[in-house]
Amino acid sequence: MITNATWIYLIKVNIALVVFYLFYRLLFSRDTFFTFRRVYLLASLTLACLYPMFLFSFGEDQKVVIHHAIAQYASNLLPEVAVGAPSVPVEINVFDVLCLGYLGVVIFLLGRIMIQVFSIFQLLKKRSRAVCFSTPIILLKGEVAPFSFFKWIFINPSLYESNDLQEIMMHEKTHVDQYHSLDVMVSELLCTLFWINPAMWLLKGEIRRNLEFLADKRVVNSGIDRKAYQYHLLRLSHPSAAAQIVNKFNVTPLKKRIMMMNKKRTSKMGLLKYALLFPVVALLVLSSNVQAVVYQGDYRDTVILVDKGKLIVSGTVVDQYNRALRGVSVLIKNTAEGTHTGWDGKFMLAVDKGTELVFSHAGKKNMLVPVKVGDRMRVRMLDDTSLPMVRELEYEGSDSDIFQVVEDMPQFLGGSVQKYVAQHIKYPKEAMEKNIQGKVFVQFIISKTGEVTDVKVARAVHPLLDAEAIRVVQEMPNWKPGTQRGKAVRVSYTVPINFQLQEPVSKEVEKK
Repeated sequence: MITNATWIYLIKVNIALVVFYLFYRLLFSRDTFFTFRRVYLLASLTLACLYPMFLFSFGEDQKVVIHHAIAQYASNLLPEVAVGAPSVPVEINVFDVLCLGYLGVVIFLLGRIMIQVFSIFQLLKKRSRAVCFSTPIILLKGEVAPFSFFKWIFINPSLYESNDLQEIMMHEKTHVDQYHSLDVMVSELLCTLFWINPAMWLLKGEIRRNLEFLADKRVVNSGIDRKAYQYHLLRLSHPSAAAQIVNKFNVTPLKKRIMMMNKKRTSKMGLLKYALLFPVVALLVLSSNVQAVVYQGDYRDTVILVDKGKLIVSGTVVDQYNRALRGVSVLIKNTAEGTHTGWDGKFMLAVDKGTELVFSHAGKKNMLVPVKVGDRMRVRMLDDTSLPMVRELEYEGSDSDIFQVVEDMPQFLGGSVQKYVAQHIKYPKEAMEKNIQGKVFVQFIISKTGEVTDVKVARAVHPLLDAEAIRVVQEMPNWKPGTQRGKAVRVSYTVPINFQLQEPVSKEVEKK
């Protein structure tokens, strides 16, 4: 399914598409610099897709604000399992439905393009060919509008007089010579990915229109009478072409094409406004980083469950080129407790005062960094061949160590732990009669062989509910064990099981 990082990327790209389209409509849509307009439109699509990947670090890190709470357990917390009577309701994940809907439209639009491409190649196989000015011509039958697709021109010559045919061929050859099909295909493919954004469809339309302006300009500049060519455009009326991904002879509203042909050439001073593209891109890149900072702020202010007397340390891990490092193991010295850095290189961990953290990552020097109260950590990890910034530390866990975070976490081979527990747990009849409800936290350890061991209640509610929760966890099938540095290790988990009745159940009802 689509990840959060992908959604953020899609949002940023769509924002850029809107900005670039509005910028184009306000400044460039009325000038006669058709070649520059083509460059701008293609650059807009390219930059919109690339700028979210430009990440820069600047300024000082802000102080971390953390809200503290009390927890009676410290372990990997699995999704909560809701247990009711008589059955567990199945919840529909709206987010997953939206993802499937979005991907469904993408697949549909992509399939439509593939069908159109297939239909064009069918014409290439079945129709006769000719060559005109080194350009392959595909001879069509019936009343089909002339069009071009990459290096081929498709036309039925019998439909046109000699003068008309010359103008059409020159127009379509411009599309071929200037590789206009590339612009069309890029815009079509991006429309499939960002179909939800009206700006993308509008940009695609602007690209199509500008390509027609370029072809018309070349025809007129070749010496063909402008008025005669315009009357020719008005006189011709064609049915649809074989596909929407081609360059059709009369694809653009004739009124706009004729207006552009008759328009006075824009002064060369007007080219200066195209330089405004650079500050627009710079603002987008900066805004992308600002959005990342806001997101980090939300992350830092999240309520974290920690034991009393502990501190929250957070920070960023980067490589020697200041690029965020994902998946760095951050462990408390001489323990198996810790975490991993996220996709943005950030981490957060509850520690005691005076703690030292061990940072390790494949191909990097191990780092030992002391925790300072009130500071946001920024750790730079160097390659093995580089000089270490701090002293190296080699820490190997003992056989009795219980890890909370490892390089390869254990995997439940039965699918979803939440689904397994929900299907196998039974609400105790006596507890239902007495209207006993509550959330039981069961802690267990996945052994080096993948067995579920050391099952115990981390937070109890009632002996009846506690016993049932322990039973279903103990009967859980084996997992794929977790590994740390290539060795199988023991990993601790906690699963919350919420026993909840919709309304009190009486003994009379149960006896029926």
